[in-house]
Amino acid sequence: MVMTTSTSTAVVTLAVAVLTATSSGAAHRNPGSFTATDLGSLGGSFSEATAVNSKGLVVGRSGVAGDAGAYHAFAWSPTNGMIDLGTVGGGRQSWATAINDDGAIAGFGYLGDGTTFHAFVWTHSNGLVDLSTLGGFASSPTAMNSHGAVVGFSYLPGDSSFHAFLWTRRDGMTDLGTLGGHTSIAYAINDDGVVVGESAIAQNDIPHAFMWSRRTGMVDLGTLGGFGSFAHAVSDKGVVVGNSQTAAGDNHAFVWTPHGGLTDIGVSGLGSFAEHISDRFVIGQMSTPNGNRHGFAWSPKTGLVDIGTLGGDSSFAAAVSDEGVVVGGSWIAGNAAFRAFAWTPSTGMVPLEASGGGTSQATAIVNTSGKPGTFIVGSTCGAGDGLCHATLWRPAQR
Repeated sequence: MVMTTSTSTAVVTLAVAVLTATSSGAAHRNPGSFTATDLGSLGGSFSEATAVNSKGLVVGRSGVAGDAGAYHAFAWSPTNGMIDLGTVGGGRQSWATAINDDGAIAGFGYLGDGTTFHAFVWTHSNGLVDLSTLGGFASSPTAMNSHGAVVGFSYLPGDSSFHAFLWTRRDGMTDLGTLGGHTSIAYAINDDGVVVGESAIAQNDIPHAFMWSRRTGMVDLGTLGGFGSFAHAVSDKGVVVGNSQTAAGDNHAFVWTPHGGLTDIGVSGLGSFAEHISDRFVIGQMSTPNGNRHGFAWSPKTGLVDIGTLGGDSSFAAAVSDEGVVVGGSWIAGNAAFRAFAWTPSTGMVPLEASGGGTSQATAIVNTSGKPGTFIVGSTCGAGDGLCHATLWRPAQR
């Protein structure tokens, strides 16, 4: 299962944000015992990696030569380097956001008008395929599973509302409907085809977490006693994570299971939201007593653990492996720079990049038992100019 964005705000940001970047074109060792490889670009000034599979194939977006406003979806491998996946409908901007172990890639791209964006799937056999929409002007993917099924959201005819969709090669794009309100977004899908997300309910269009399957249709997962809830991720065992308002009015992370329903895993008086789950490990973000925000890790054995920072005020947990390795970004001492990290309970938070100027951010990790190895991807930005390049980190050979 490959997961990408997890909130509607993130989806919109994903569709419009633009980075800039530079390249060193070299691999180097760093104090965190990781080797960082600059993946270069498609000829432009920046690139950014967003996902990686267990074979070390990386996807993201990159600026292209001669067009400062354009960026194209790319796929990178050690053998072929960075390959341009093209764009949708003659547009200038596309972004690959997910890849599975078969090498199928999901993403989105702007059409030639520069405002309409469509979800796409790229495969070696078919190239880039526009998934179109549910009748409205735009669609965007949020996740893809190992079978190549894609979920996301699409506007409906008239463009006044949007619905969660499921796309498969057999059935094309299917409208998953709502819980009675006007809008819904699917955020994740597991390998059994179980989809989770948020949907407005009939009463005041308040969002509730949902779970959908072909057998059950869309099911309301309820709340922790408050008004709204959101389901951000689902494991292959059918465990759902997200966040919900509590009866006290706080926003807390939750874990949902078929037998136990919603379980509050937050800390009283501190806001939290769960974004990703891998095997039995859950990660997300939590507020701290002094008003900062830290990443957290949770498991049934350990409960919720504040993973801390690299010395600065805040950190962000972006992804977690099946073994419980958390990656993301954190401010260093004095909030002088934001740095990519890897965290485990035994090592604590370890920076992936050497000290000095510049910033970095890890966005995805693959480290699955029985697979070739550990791959972490993200971006590294140079000091001074702030220009960024897609980066692949691997544990340094000892």
